[in-house]
Amino acid sequence: MKYKPELPQIIIFVFAFIIYANTISHEYALDDKAMITHNEFTQKGISGIKDILSYDSMAGMFGKDSKELTGGRYRPLSIVTFAIEQEFFGGNPHISHFLNIILYAISLLVLFKVLSKLFDKYKFRYRYLSIPFVTTMLFAAHPLHTEIVANIKGRDEILAFLFGIAAFNSIINYFDKNNKRELVNAFIFMFLGSMSKEITITFIAVIPAGIYFFRNYPLKKYIICVMPLVAGAFLYLIIRNIVIGEQTAIEATQLMNNPFLGTTISERYATIVYTLGFYIKLIFFPHPLTWDYYPYHISILTWSDWRVILSLIIYAVLMIIFFKGLRKKSVYSFGILLYIATLSITSNIFFNIGAFMSERFVYVSLLGFCIIVAYLIVEKLPAIINHAEKYRKIAVIIFSVILILYAGKTISRNTVWKNSLTLFASDIKISSGSAKGNSSYASELYKLAEEAGEQNDTVKRNQLLKKSRPYFEKAVEIHPDYAEALIRLGNIYYIMYDDYKTMFEYYLRTLDTSPLNADVWNNTIGVLVNNVHEPEYEKYLWKEIIKRSPLKWDSYYYIGELYFYDNPPKTDSAIYYYEIAKSISANNFNLLKNLGISYGNINDFKSARENLLLALNIKKDSEVYRYIGLSYGMENNNEQALKYFLKALELNPENPQIIENIKLAKMKLEMQ
Repeated sequence: MKYKPELPQIIIFVFAFIIYANTISHEYALDDKAMITHNEFTQKGISGIKDILSYDSMAGMFGKDSKELTGGRYRPLSIVTFAIEQEFFGGNPHISHFLNIILYAISLLVLFKVLSKLFDKYKFRYRYLSIPFVTTMLFAAHPLHTEIVANIKGRDEILAFLFGIAAFNSIINYFDKNNKRELVNAFIFMFLGSMSKEITITFIAVIPAGIYFFRNYPLKKYIICVMPLVAGAFLYLIIRNIVIGEQTAIEATQLMNNPFLGTTISERYATIVYTLGFYIKLIFFPHPLTWDYYPYHISILTWSDWRVILSLIIYAVLMIIFFKGLRKKSVYSFGILLYIATLSITSNIFFNIGAFMSERFVYVSLLGFCIIVAYLIVEKLPAIINHAEKYRKIAVIIFSVILILYAGKTISRNTVWKNSLTLFASDIKISSGSAKGNSSYASELYKLAEEAGEQNDTVKRNQLLKKSRPYFEKAVEIHPDYAEALIRLGNIYYIMYDDYKTMFEYYLRTLDTSPLNADVWNNTIGVLVNNVHEPEYEKYLWKEIIKRSPLKWDSYYYIGELYFYDNPPKTDSAIYYYEIAKSISANNFNLLKNLGISYGNINDFKSARENLLLALNIKKDSEVYRYIGLSYGMENNNEQALKYFLKALELNPENPQIIENIKLAKMKLEMQ
């Protein structure tokens, strides 16, 4: 059946739009925060595109020097589209959701076009029981795609597939029409797809395989067709390496970015094999679905676990079928190859991708499944049911039932993606063993509590905090070092009960594994310095913090302050801690000022002036000038003393102490 642009394409486009139409009213959710709402580059609009192209894809949220995820991320193209939308639509999520649906539907039309060309030698009895149409409709409806289409951030996957399948179309045109310009198009599409997400690179294997299975051409033409695909991917890899460097050897040290942390190689690969089997289960029976496959929704398994053994058997059978049908150019073999090749890059087998698994990782891969199912319905079912009309009715029923079930599940699943709160609240029931899931849901409640607090609604605030607490506790139970959960648990005790001691216990636990955690340091300084008035407890706490974070100057400075302001002052102890703080960071005005005063208190006037002069290099201050003057006065150098007192008076002419110091210095000079 030759490809003709007609009604099937309209049906495919409208069908895809209908099943995802209920996402248009949705808000931002999940990873939209990192890519859009909290992304510094995206929020700049068009002016941020230069930075988007120049840094790791996580840099817009975590900073230009961030290496947040193992291996790095460079997927700028979708982020560029978000920046453009920010420029023209002011961060309207409904526009972005609408565009996701349109791009998804367009990719399905290109897919149908490619499949129609691949299967053009097949003689289909019925227009709507053709392999291209059935495959595309099943692919369109499959519920595993909801994470991609319903989440705006998923556009990277949509674009990667769109450009990958467009490159496939160009290569087919090159073979069938001998049009060499299509090789240039294939190069461009491969490059753009790779700039969207690395999954497009797997089409370097998929495209020539597709030509092999459905065409007969000499080896020379295969080599020619691969060259622009490799060139497009290679250009991307060169740019990627220039921008973010080689990060494949960097191993994340946080469990949420490295689920295999602390596991043996044997446990790691046993767990990977299990997740590969779990993908098969989800493709056939996509329920229940969740965004969260983080530790430990997926458990660490060993080779003795029956689920690992079953997964191994399933993939062994798939490989046998693949090799058995390879020379015969079996559709089964092509479907299996497409599935395995596109899944390989996110399988964790070759490198750690930072998560056990995710539904979005089989976005392209399940196309192989859809092709096989369509082939069974269209080509194999007639061999069982010889009567044409009877076959048509049964085939339509089977196809319709699968399509209705998939579409119904997709539409239902879409509602969960309305925003992060609805997503987390729904999926925590499924991923109850996930530390990230528990903490993420609790954090959304915590954020709402903060908003209620800003509106002075303490009743609502406390209700939300109370509701979030058991989920934070569950997260810590699963992952005892989980910084996000520990910090916010501590904050809850302080906000609700004014219990800063329990709060600091959680903070110390956080510093045990994350000694430079910014939230801990900001909150500790804010609360301990401004709101706690127990000097001995404060000294104890700063000393405990120093044990965990010995290179942070702040701790030494603040404990020095406690000794400085003790009653009576413990000057030697103040100097000891101030000096350590100074050795780490010598650019703090108050530190240098108080260190100078402390040396003056023990009559070490040379050291006093040395530090006070350093303080003046940072900021001109009347009190510092006055203390320098006093140090000279104590050494009977009244001329120098007067000089600094006068400088102090210039900055603070109404200060009675300075005026009195000047009078005394002049009197002493007159008496000399």
